[in-house]
Amino acid sequence: MPEIKDLTARYFLILFTVISLAGTSTIFPQTKSNLEIFYSLADSSVNSFIHSNNPNGNIYTELNNGGTYSVFNSHILGLLQAKGIKPISGKGTDAPQYLYSVLKASTIYGDVFRDGFLGDFLVKRELVFIGNYFYTGAGLKEFNLLYTDTVKVEDIKNLENTSFNFTVGIVPTEPFFSGLFEPIAALGTAAVAVILFFTVRSR
Repeated sequence: MPEIKDLTARYFLILFTVISLAGTSTIFPQTKSNLEIFYSLADSSVNSFIHSNNPNGNIYTELNNGGTYSVFNSHILGLLQAKGIKPISGKGTDAPQYLYSVLKASTIYGDVFRDGFLGDFLVKRELVFIGNYFYTGAGLKEFNLLYTDTVKVEDIKNLENTSFNFTVGIVPTEPFFSGLFEPIAALGTAAVAVILFFTVRSR
């Protein structure tokens, strides 16, 4: 009887190992939404301006972000104020001018691939943020920022915000042979487990 219990324990250990290897995948931390990352890129563009020019006090600020890009306006004004800058409006002032424009923001997804054997479908995510700013005494400066990482395909619907089209990208379809192979591989895994079971029992 002790021998049978030992063989049963070995069987379950082997089965657990096979299933674990089949489902191995990378553990992703909490993934930021596309809009959150675009806010971070906007922060980088403004911080670059501040680092290069050391502005302070009153600054005539004009944010030329129309359409859905206007979502960045209050965020940028808040960042300027947090840095000790007081944005003011009204042309004709003697204060330095800061004119900021977002020209392009877009979300791009690469080809879909698997995270290991029978793992999650993943895709490379690229967020592009392009624009320029003018500052008195410094002239016109351009910024071209790119953020890249890898996300789960199943998470994309939660990462995008349909109210802002620049956060939405085209997701390629799953690889045909990968989708076809999955049920076959699952059956193969089950078959291996059954063979191992009877092999252990025969001993």
